[in-house]
Amino acid sequence: MLFVVYSVQPHFYSRDLRTVKLKNGDIVIDDEFPCSSAGETRLLASGACEIGYKPEEIPQWFQDVLDELFNGGGVPKEYMAHVRVRHLGDRAKRVILRFLLSDKGASYMYPPWWIWREDAGWAWIPPEDTDFHAAQYVDVSVCLQPGESIRIASAPYEEPDRVCEKARRLAEQCEVWTYREIGRSARGWPLCVLETEPRDLTLLIDATMQACEPVSWGILHVAHGLTIPTTRVQRLLNQVQFCLMPMMNPDGVCEGRSVTNAMGEVPKFGINHLVEGKRAPKETEALWRYFLEKKPDASIEVHAHFTRPDFTRSIGMHDKASMPHHLRAKAAIIERALFENYHVEPLQNRKVLIDPRQPEHNVYGDRHVCERAGAIRIFLQAIPDSIDAHNADVREMAETVANALIEWRESQ
Repeated sequence: MLFVVYSVQPHFYSRDLRTVKLKNGDIVIDDEFPCSSAGETRLLASGACEIGYKPEEIPQWFQDVLDELFNGGGVPKEYMAHVRVRHLGDRAKRVILRFLLSDKGASYMYPPWWIWREDAGWAWIPPEDTDFHAAQYVDVSVCLQPGESIRIASAPYEEPDRVCEKARRLAEQCEVWTYREIGRSARGWPLCVLETEPRDLTLLIDATMQACEPVSWGILHVAHGLTIPTTRVQRLLNQVQFCLMPMMNPDGVCEGRSVTNAMGEVPKFGINHLVEGKRAPKETEALWRYFLEKKPDASIEVHAHFTRPDFTRSIGMHDKASMPHHLRAKAAIIERALFENYHVEPLQNRKVLIDPRQPEHNVYGDRHVCERAGAIRIFLQAIPDSIDAHNADVREMAETVANALIEWRESQ
């Protein structure tokens, strides 16, 4: 879909060309590139361009689960937006883009909004250039120079092949890391993993399969941090094997989806199906095989939430009382480390304990991760104020859990 906008008197060409042009249309907005996400688009009387969200269908079985356990809610959908804006004219021009918000995704679409410029990479759009209307839309105002091409998005998205290439090159340059591909997505994108040397302790850090929450930046930052020759890093590497998965739903990222893959499946919610002998997404199969192969002591699922300013970041893990007895001592030390590092007053973080014995907590298959793979599942729902802040946040969590595992081992 391709749109040329910004005019006083519109003149439309044939819709059969998948192109809409407006007279004097020297501003072009399109979604014909990887990781884009946009729905219907039109020019408003005010001169702003209104961009709808990309509709996303979920499987009926999953909708039935949401209806039964969460009164139809529980998982926001359609909270990804990403378009390209090109200026074909000869004078600088300011453009206003109005991004519509879906009912279930609105609370995950707060500013900061992001702008990509070739000479600067991803950065915030200045707060004074965004106007957020809760549960309705956000207006983004940008100034373009003649010939300039930028991208505007709800989060700083990275293309799947670029993420894997960054991981591969790091492994080539630093002997700390080994690069692996543990499977392919439905569309054939590699699912890559970086691994350090095997140790008695193993920590898995995996990107959420909710594609609209990009965390490759933070996970690869952990990878780079572990190449620094310091005593602190060497202590971690000597005792813990780190396994890092920077992107686990590349189809969803590449096709601008929020929770589904290229087949319309929901990879994050497939482990229960696998254990029950049912069909599951390829991405879920790859992750589950890896869990069974590595049997990590702990795993951290990383999210990135762009939510209202008063929303506290969520950090949590399985309730240790729901775990097999042989894991509870280890879980107690990890839980204490999390609580002491993230939940001491006056810190404003939301503490969450997941009990898979409750049906509404069992939808993720975490009980099987614990009981069959022996992994204590932890999650970080970060609110990244910037890419740099997100990087530091993920690294802080990784080191907190790794040190807790070492403490547990030394207590044995």
